[in-house]
Order: sequence, then structure tokens, then C-alpha cells
Amino acid sequence: MARPAALSRPFSALLHLLCIASPLFVQPALAAIALSPPSSPPGSDANVVYSNFLGISLELSFINYYFGNTTDQIPQPVVKYLSTLKARASGQPLRLRLGGNSMDSSTYVPNQQQIIQFTDPNADFDDQPVDYGPQLFDVMNGMSSAVGGAQYLVGLSLRTPNSTNIPLLAGDASKALGDSLDALLLGNEPDLYTAHGNRPGIANYTVNDYIGDFQTVFNNLEHTQQGDVLSEDKIAGPTICCFWDLASLIQSGWLDQYAERLKYITLQHYPQNNCNGKPQFGLSYYTAHANAVSLARWQEHGLQVIASSNNRKPVLMDEFNTASCGGVPGISDTFAASLWTADYSLQMASIGYAGAYIHTRERGITYNLFDPPDAVAGGAGAWTTNPSFYGMLPVAEALASTNGSRVVDLNVKNSMSDKTATVAGYAIYDGAAPTAHSLVVFNFADASGATSDFAIDASFVPSSSDTVTIRYLTAPTLAEKTNLAWGGQTYAGVGDANPVAATFPSSLPDKNVSCSGGCTIQVPGPGLAVVFLAGAPDFSAAAANGSGSNTAANSTNNSSPASTTKGSNRSNSGAAPVLGGGAAGVVGLFSTVLALALAAVL
Repeated sequence: MARPAALSRPFSALLHLLCIASPLFVQPALAAIALSPPSSPPGSDANVVYSNFLGISLELSFINYYFGNTTDQIPQPVVKYLSTLKARASGQPLRLRLGGNSMDSSTYVPNQQQIIQFTDPNADFDDQPVDYGPQLFDVMNGMSSAVGGAQYLVGLSLRTPNSTNIPLLAGDASKALGDSLDALLLGNEPDLYTAHGNRPGIANYTVNDYIGDFQTVFNNLEHTQQGDVLSEDKIAGPTICCFWDLASLIQSGWLDQYAERLKYITLQHYPQNNCNGKPQFGLSYYTAHANAVSLARWQEHGLQVIASSNNRKPVLMDEFNTASCGGVPGISDTFAASLWTADYSLQMASIGYAGAYIHTRERGITYNLFDPPDAVAGGAGAWTTNPSFYGMLPVAEALASTNGSRVVDLNVKNSMSDKTATVAGYAIYDGAAPTAHSLVVFNFADASGATSDFAIDASFVPSSSDTVTIRYLTAPTLAEKTNLAWGGQTYAGVGDANPVAATFPSSLPDKNVSCSGGCTIQVPGPGLAVVFLAGAPDFSAAAANGSGSNTAANSTNNSSPASTTKGSNRSNSGAAPVLGGGAAGVVGLFSTVLALALAAVL
């Protein structure tokens, strides 16, 4: 029998490489994940929110680190951070809250010259009482003026309901802040009063006890030294966090009794308790969209009761973050927290909340949005921008609309209930029209930037525009703490709160895509994309009108101008294409293999 001819070595190499590559031909590309509209647009009775939905809650005890000791010491980096948010607020005031445990345990001293004085060196780390004076209102007004308009929630203690300090504070705050006072919160987490020993004379502090205390303070606010505070209709409560059922409290008659003067119904809630240093959940909890869905529905029955009430009031989540008592290292200070902040905020907007406030405390606390320099309050030095602040920016930009917005969870790949899903998406509809103006797409996969394809349904794209703009929130991994970018801009290595161009590989510039008949976009994992369906909004004019208008805020310690984030105002003409994903990636890889094979033959 004749011996078969031997193959040449180069040809053998070619055949071997082609055998390796052949599965790339026969394996179909992964189908794009569908972004489909709901069966019908949200109704006229759907919850309408504005792009100032996300606000900031600040712990009273350390407010001078963020606002300065006097109006001429207001830190310019904080003006910049807050102006960045205000520029994206669609003309609405920036939401700020002054509160926390320390607000409930502290004392207002009207003749005190210093803004803050600590009173108990042995106090609990998570509840540090202070005496504070009217200088506080001056810096609050100074900050509001500097950023172009802010409104404050201010806490009133219920720990000693008959205290004359409560109406004294309420009256002076009302007079000093004027229209900048949004509401007075009566009590802070009263459902924890028993557990924390805040009412030692009551063995079990109940809803009925709270209603009685609320009544006492409520009545006293009618007769303050500055007049009738109740007549301003700026009262809010119950500010429960943990154990009480909101629906039961509402149905007890509390809402109907106080509806005439009540402005908001307020809640506080964290996904887990880390006060004992033993977190119950790891990082993966925060990257499962289904967990954000269930967390937002913590008081779902209560929200339904309020929505159906003749005395319906806006509901605020006036304090939240990744974990109570300062957060969890390796979670609260990572890119996963950025994505979670955006996801959870949009989820709250979708189910009935009117606003939410993410909490920040003293320097070095893990979940802070940004950290002051290592110096005395108001001292010079570099500020640090933390991951959660990045999460606020896509929410504000996605919700930008003069009519407000209605948020719909698209339940992408059953992500609302499937905890293994690594994707999620929202459609943001106009507050008055049945059209969507943006989409927000999440890719929670920790895939070192590998992209997933998402197919945008043609019905999302308005007939007036055939091009959509995509802006990305990115980082190399979910655990990343520093190299984060929004719109190709980063605060990494920046100490003055003015973002710079991100040069690290995971950063992506804005991208324009033709989408008149629908289109496919790529979102890196991990990452988030806001798809502006009719072009990205321009925040430059709002920033110019709202930043640093108060010369008192131009502290000599900080010389950076307060202007809008550069990434939101960038030109899209030079946007680079997004690499990877789909059939194009397969063809590209095969071309590389073929070129290597031919080189071996030749």
C-alpha cells in the first residue's frame, strides 16, 4: 500500500491553527440582551421625580468639616461637589439634610459663638453629641447661596419631648433659613429608642408613645420665640428605620390627624447593620439587582397605603447608605457601591419615593461620598472623592427633565427576581409625556471590561432624533476604589473636586450611535451606561449660574473654580468606538489567527 505523502511543517501549522479557530465560526455569537419597553408607558398617576432626587445627608457633629466654621471658611471643594449636583438638578434646589444620631442627642445654644463644641469625650462613636450655635445657620445659608440654591431638612429631637430647646431650635432655624428650610424632621429613628436606651423611663417605646410625643412637640411648635412654625407647613416624620410597620402607623390615624401641617413622610433604612462590625452580606449582595428591588420594598404596604390616601404626601428616604454605622470596608468604598447607589436610587424612584439622601459622616468613614483633608475643620489640604459620589452623577443626568421623570424597571432578563442575573435596566419617561428620554443599563459582571451587547427597541427612540448618546460609568473591577470614571472624567488623584480626563484603560468616552430603527450598544462589565435618547443634556449654563456665586465661599484655603463636571459637557465628535462583544469580536479574533497561520506558511 502506498505511503501517504507527508504534510509540510508550515502547512501542518496552518491546519492546526485553523482547527483551533474553527469553533469560532460554528459557535453563534451571544444574542444581544433585549431592552424592551413596558406594555404601556407609565400612567399619569405614576410617581414623578426630578433630577435632584438624590440628596446628601450630613452628620451634625462634623458639619464644620464640610461647611466651614464661618462663612469665609466654606471649603471650595465642597462648593464644587455640590455645584456639580446642582447643575444637574433641572432647576430644582439641591437636597441637603442635617441630622443623624448626633442631631437627636445635641443641644442648640443660641448665644454660643462657635459653630460646634463637643460635649462628651466618652460618647459612642456613632452618636457624638455637641452644642451648636446660630453660626450653623449662617454657613448653611452661605453654602446654599454658593451653589445656587439648596433646601435643608433639619432634625428635631424627640428624646425629651417637652424640652424647651426643641421649639427654640425650630423657631431660630425657620427664621434664619427662610425658604432654604425644606422641613423639620420630628425624631430620628424612634423605633430604636428602646434598643438604644434613649427613653429610659419607658420599658418598650411603641408607636402609640411616638404619636403622643409627636403631638407634644407638634403643639409646642405653634408657640416658639420666633412665632408659629406650624403655620409654615414644614413638618415631617415619622423617620422610622427598622422595626415598625409604616402602614400600621399611617392607619392608626397619625397621617389624617397631622395631614394639614405635614409636608413629607420620612423613612431611613440601610441594607445591613454593621454597628457590631459583623456584616451579614458581602460585596455580591450589592451587585444583585433583585436585592435592590426587595430592599426598596421594605415598607411596600405603607407606600401603597399612602398612595391611596386622600391625604397623600411625598415620601422621602432621608438617610441611607450601604451599611449602617459607617459602612463596610471592601464594599462601601468600592465601585460596587457606585453601581449600587445608582441602582437602588432608581429603584426607589420607580416605586414611589420622591427623594433620597445618602449619608456622610466624619473623615475616614468608609461609606463617605467625599473626605475632608487630614486637618482641622476648615483647614487646607486635598479632598478625596469616594466611589458613592460617582453613583450620584448618572442618576441626576438620567433624570434630567424640566417636566420631571417617571422611572420604570425593565426587568431585564428577569433581574427583578433572579439574583443570579448580572444585568438590569431602567427606562426614564418624561413626567408629562408618554415618551422615554433616557435608559440606564447596568452590567454587574466582574469581567475586566468585557462587554455585553444590549439591543435597544426602536420604539424607545424619538422620531425627531436618529442618534443616541451613551455615557459610561466604569472601573477595572467591582473592587476598584480609585480608578473610576464617569463620561471619561475622573476624580482619581484630584484634591480640589475638579475632575480631569481619565487616562486609565477602563475609562470610556461618550459615544454616538445611529439608532433610528433600533440599535445594539455595548456596556462593559462592570459598568453602567446612560443612553440619552434625544441627545445628552448640557449642564454648562446651569453650572455657570449656580457655582461659587457667594464670594464668602471662596476660601483662601482652596483656589479651584466651582464649575460643572467636564465629562457632562464634552464634545462627542471624537468618541472612540467600544471594543469587544458579539460577532465583530469573533471575526476579529479569527482574522488574527488566520494571519498567524499564513505567516507560519510563508
